[in-house]
Amino acid sequence: MTVLTSVLVPPAPGPVDLLFHTAGRRASHPEAVPNVGVVLHLTGDAPDLADLRDRVARHLHRLPCLTHVLATGDGPPHWRPAAPELDTHVVEERVTAGPGCLDDAVRENLRRPLPADAPAWRLVLLAGHARREYCLALFSHHEVQDAANLVAVVETLLGADEGSGSAHAFGAGDVPVPAPPESLATSAYIWGDTRPHGLWNSPGLPLSGRRHVLWREVPTRLLVDTARAYDAGVNDVHLAALAHAVTRWAADHRPAAVRESLPVMLPVNLRTPAETGLPGNRFFLALLGLPGGEMTPARRLRRTLRATAPVKEPAYRQTLFHLTREAVYEQLVARTAAPDRLTAVASTFRVRTRLSHLGDPVRRVVPIICCPDGFPLTAAVFVYGETSTVSFQIDRALPAGDTVPELWLQAVESMATCAGDGGTR
Repeated sequence: MTVLTSVLVPPAPGPVDLLFHTAGRRASHPEAVPNVGVVLHLTGDAPDLADLRDRVARHLHRLPCLTHVLATGDGPPHWRPAAPELDTHVVEERVTAGPGCLDDAVRENLRRPLPADAPAWRLVLLAGHARREYCLALFSHHEVQDAANLVAVVETLLGADEGSGSAHAFGAGDVPVPAPPESLATSAYIWGDTRPHGLWNSPGLPLSGRRHVLWREVPTRLLVDTARAYDAGVNDVHLAALAHAVTRWAADHRPAAVRESLPVMLPVNLRTPAETGLPGNRFFLALLGLPGGEMTPARRLRRTLRATAPVKEPAYRQTLFHLTREAVYEQLVARTAAPDRLTAVASTFRVRTRLSHLGDPVRRVVPIICCPDGFPLTAAVFVYGETSTVSFQIDRALPAGDTVPELWLQAVESMATCAGDGGTR
């Protein structure tokens, strides 16, 4: 089934898009290819594949990220329109019932090459793992879709409210320009945070390109209530929990990584409503110095609030947005992506629209983050419904690195337990 491409014309690819394009072409191992995704867990009988393809076809005109290819071989890089062949882009796979079988099927699909010379995505209907349950798993190359775009796609395909703004960093209209003194100070702060740290690129302890792909579930209410108790955001809780998990892991397995200030990268969403569904990436990897060293999770969350305060200021995101429109942005991205700047990445996204397919409700939205070469680990939380999920990718060269997700969960639970005393412990 061939469909018409979107009539929207996207702007030229940006430096982040080209970085992911190169990372995919030069990946040291298939597990380091920067493919991302989202798995929707639904309650009901698996739908007919033809009906699912029809639903996708009806919405493609609003999703140019599904109808364009990043072309680099015929002149300057550009987004080339390409009509997806839905018979190969939307497919079905039966999953064996049993513990871990669904997760294994997702991992297998993540490693599977995406369509060549066609839009780099695939929607897989996974069924058979449980009675009256099925999944819709969307996989894409990060050069085409960032987390905001993944959310925009699933909300467009399965959301009742077409006006949802989960993927937007700004409101409608022009993004304000901060006053000159504020803009200058914020620009200096942004450039200052591109400094090298050299924490993970030691020649004596090289990373591998191989990945643990793991998930942990957490009650959404636990995240929200814990954040509220500390006058924090869910993203603060996630960042502090990851910093605590990495610090505890490092104390046993990599003491050189136990530092007073732990560098962690935070993707800052910069997508506007006018850019909904456009191919490419609209974010910047900000470098934060999170509290390292020995302390309780509650105390670490308190200190994390100081580290995240500057990036919460409206002027920070506004200044970043306008920097991305200037020629200097390519240099800024290049500095951020240098090997001695790369570190753990933590991101949080909230899916606000209630999702369903043919009346079958989506119970969980499970992210699949990528971990390109040079990054030690990445962790992304998608907040949705009653159960939120964090996706981890961890380099297999890190000894016992697969223990980090459980350490993360223990840190969140400890923060919640100590919330009653204001996190002073």
